[in-house]
Amino acid sequence: MSLLTLRTRRLRAARWQELTEADLAALFAPKVVQWLPEGFQTQDSDRARRDFLAAVAQQAEVIGLCAAKGQAIGLLILSHPEDGSKTRNLGYLFAETAWGQGLASELISGLQAHFSGSGICLSGGVMQENAASARVLEKAGFTPQPAGGETIYNWCASG
Repeated sequence: MSLLTLRTRRLRAARWQELTEADLAALFAPKVVQWLPEGFQTQDSDRARRDFLAAVAQQAEVIGLCAAKGQAIGLLILSHPEDGSKTRNLGYLFAETAWGQGLASELISGLQAHFSGSGICLSGGVMQENAASARVLEKAGFTPQPAGGETIYNWCASG
């Protein structure tokens, strides 16, 4: 069930290694990564970004997200499930040029369809200041649970 097969009406998955230096610079722009976990904000060169994503890829599936015309516009990070667990921690980001177009909602809907019937649970932490991501997950039926300075949103596929 590789995420590389993930497709929606306007998005398709791609290997993150195929993203250009300019693509990664846009995805690691300060406004894009401001509400992400520590580590995303300090990657200030192409080599640093690639090394960081390679390290993340040791613990998670990291996928580039491309628009229908082929330009890279996002990243999807989904942790590998721990032994015996069906929970996968979800993270995603989109370049500023892709904001406000409903692509995050489309991505989440695509993930829900991808995992339909699998019993997989998706769990994503959202900082309280990141109202846009919170709305995306709430609209998609994720259940919120406050946890300190963030809210954890969960959704489980039947199966």
